[in-house]
Amino acid sequence: MFSTASIQTHPGQSVTMWCSHNIHVSGNLYWFKQSDGAVPITIVHMLYTESRQKVEPNYFNNFTKDHLVMDQYSKNTSLTIKKVNISDSGFYFCGATGYPMKFGNGTRLEVKDHEKSPVSEECSRDIYFKLTLLFGGIIFFICIIPLILAIIREHRRQKHKKVAECQAQQHDDKENDSVEYAAVYFSNQRTKKSRTTY
Repeated sequence: MFSTASIQTHPGQSVTMWCSHNIHVSGNLYWFKQSDGAVPITIVHMLYTESRQKVEPNYFNNFTKDHLVMDQYSKNTSLTIKKVNISDSGFYFCGATGYPMKFGNGTRLEVKDHEKSPVSEECSRDIYFKLTLLFGGIIFFICIIPLILAIIREHRRQKHKKVAECQAQQHDDKENDSVEYAAVYFSNQRTKKSRTTY
């Protein structure tokens, strides 16, 4: 038994798992994956040499180096999963030979979707409410206020128009009264003159 660990992460992250080995000169290193209720499957194999010369790993069961990277060191081996997704969840462990093969306790990887906490949801609602008020106020001032001002201006214009019409009507009435008064006045004057003549 070489290592034991548990990792929780979210989709898109990268994780690295480690496992110790006791190979001294040469041997074979493996990484395996076991999903819940399934038989373990081989992910990758790499030949270990004491000189640790560069050896390309061999991948199995549709695993690829684009998604998983195996490395070896003098007493450890590592498996890195790049940009994990939900399907990467499972139990990972290594195996090393000599004879017989020895297995590590491994690492349980759990990939979870991002969950919104009640606090973050409440903050989101609060921000949404404030933004709604802000944009509502902006729309009110941009659209409603000019409309109200236009109605007020039109009302004042109509009022001034009515006042002007009333003033004009009053002026006309005064002119008519003056003419009638003058006619009556001259008529009285002529009557008096005729009486003095006789």
